[in-house]
Amino acid sequence: MLKRFFDPATIYARRVQSCLDEARMAALEHENAAEHHMALAKMYRHRVARLEAELAPEDRQASLVAQPAAPMPHIAALKKHKETGQRQPAYLTQGAAG
Repeated sequence: MLKRFFDPATIYARRVQSCLDEARMAALEHENAAEHHMALAKMYRHRVARLEAELAPEDRQASLVAQPAAPMPHIAALKKHKETGQRQPAYLTQGAAG
């Protein structure tokens, strides 16, 4: 019975099986990463084609036509600035809005 656990051939076979399982998992992870990178490459090829179409010479002259001046949007702060002398608590109490 002990020979089954301490037999060098059995130990080697278990080690080989463990390495095989790790190699299969690594291959699967790399295949998933390759699919992700292929999707990114395809997205960037479409982006390049779209940007090149925007920079095409015939479109460039059409975009140089003067656009009517639009009023600039006004951006306002949503909260009033707190005075610098006020101390903020180190943490917010539960349910308190920051």
